[in-house]
Amino acid sequence: MQKTGQTCSLFFLLVTLLCHPLLLHAATVTEQSHTGSISLYGTVEIVLKAQGYSGNPFTLFPSATFSRGDRSFKVEGFYDGNQSWKIRFMPDRTGTWQYRWTFLNKSGSGSFVCNPRTESHVHGHVKRDPVHRRYLIHDDGTPHHWYGGKWIHATNYGPRTKGGQTNPRYLTDAQFISYFDTCKKYRHNGLLVKMSLYPIENDKISWDLNWIHRAEWVVRQLGQRGIYCHVGFFDTWSRDRNKWFNYSTDGGKQVFNVWKAGDEDAKRNYIRTIVARFSGFYNVYWELGNEMEHSPNSGSAFVTQANSKYIPWIRQYDPYDLPIGLSEGIWKKTDVDIGFIHQTGRSALPSPSWTRPTCMNELVHGGPADSLAEDSVIRNSSSRYYYRRTFWRMFTYGGCGSSEATWLDISKPLNNAVINVMKDHQKLRDIVESLPVSINEMEPDHSIIQNAPCEASTRTKKGICYLTYFLANRNQKIAATTIKCTLPQGRYLVTWIQPMTGSVIQRQTISVNSSTVTLSLPAFTEDLVQIIEKEAGPANQAPQVYAGADQIIVLPQDIAELQATVTDDGLPNGTLSVSWQQVSGPAPVTFENRNATHTYV
Repeated sequence: MQKTGQTCSLFFLLVTLLCHPLLLHAATVTEQSHTGSISLYGTVEIVLKAQGYSGNPFTLFPSATFSRGDRSFKVEGFYDGNQSWKIRFMPDRTGTWQYRWTFLNKSGSGSFVCNPRTESHVHGHVKRDPVHRRYLIHDDGTPHHWYGGKWIHATNYGPRTKGGQTNPRYLTDAQFISYFDTCKKYRHNGLLVKMSLYPIENDKISWDLNWIHRAEWVVRQLGQRGIYCHVGFFDTWSRDRNKWFNYSTDGGKQVFNVWKAGDEDAKRNYIRTIVARFSGFYNVYWELGNEMEHSPNSGSAFVTQANSKYIPWIRQYDPYDLPIGLSEGIWKKTDVDIGFIHQTGRSALPSPSWTRPTCMNELVHGGPADSLAEDSVIRNSSSRYYYRRTFWRMFTYGGCGSSEATWLDISKPLNNAVINVMKDHQKLRDIVESLPVSINEMEPDHSIIQNAPCEASTRTKKGICYLTYFLANRNQKIAATTIKCTLPQGRYLVTWIQPMTGSVIQRQTISVNSSTVTLSLPAFTEDLVQIIEKEAGPANQAPQVYAGADQIIVLPQDIAELQATVTDDGLPNGTLSVSWQQVSGPAPVTFENRNATHTYV
């Protein structure tokens, strides 16, 4: 079976292993290969079948090595029901890939062709930018900024009923699709998908396959729309081991206690399975835990377990080394790649001194009632300003993006207030992606604007591009005035934009001859965006050279005076060098000064 040209293309290899229950070494293997091709950043699946295995199949992890030239990935698989195991892989280069799998003392090999991608929204995995370390980047080299929506709770994609209990937060496929399509319409590229121990059975090892298959369906649907997801392992609000659809904040009452040592095999198996199932999708990276410092648990206890076990395990089993994030203040004390910050007050915004990426993947404080996460708040039109300022400040303060109301109830139709917040987020993306430089080259520097009448935060590639967000209070009107701006000498295009509409209010070209320039700040209400771009000069022209009039001389007595003229446009601003050279003649000549326009020969 093969799907070609899809966002999450699947190429299947089916292998059957016939196993005596106790004599796995004596298994016979039959292999059925399906050759074909896949699009770049699609998902390859190898399916292995073993009959007669008597142990817990969720404890078996086949593996395969995928190679192309000097690229090589060792990928683990997972049990997927009906005596089948799957190995998923995402190729990050075009061309022919070779693979070799091993399972139950048996092995096999094959190959497939990876073709160029066909969908412009598919950029490959996310990773930390190797040059600009406080930012994120895709496999294809484009920056990754999180234009996020809500989080998807594990009960949302869980079963309607289980164990005689009813799921009160179940969402239908149609409800998911409607929201995902709206996210795509307004150019959102991020959601959070929580696991939180819900799909695990009470033996702590086995999985509810219908439950986890629907999680995979969610991830695939997001991938088809260019939407990335933070897949979350742990949560303060993880499943109560005595309930299927309810949480407990007491780690001792959860399926296993991730704040304390114990159940190490179960915890490792849980992490190993999530990595195997989801890392092969291009649109996934990790959230280790959500707000793990809340009472009655201990943030420092979780830090100890995370640094010594959970983070090393994820990195051991993840062949792509996808970024790992952790929320709230304890992220600074762990070896994660990303800080997920949840408050929108000034003190919680990214600091210029931070060297790791940060993303506001849940909004808690910062609204009119300090509750931006709630469904009722985002549905209130008076809250629009508070969301918009979060989106823009996370950009200008050097962050990697923001979510919206994470508790948004998508079982109900979205009202105009919600849509307007999503439109504001889209406007940010439209404006940011129109900048003439990569946003990963831009660093926060709030000293650029002086004497502003309100908060002014700037992200800049100095001398090339400056984006400043002017933020007043809600409904506050700022009168037209002047501000001072620190810029290198040169000519610049200054554009003022209304962030709620994306419309240009004013545009002018300025010349800067000293270190500061005075600019006119137009009147505005609540907020305003200023973009300053260095104007490109005229194209560099070749120098114009005239060697002087032709002359006839008689050797050996005569000499010739050479008087040349050379003009240049001064671009780039450097030294123009001159050199005389004899092209032809009956005898060699000597230049008095070969490197002067006026010389003798």
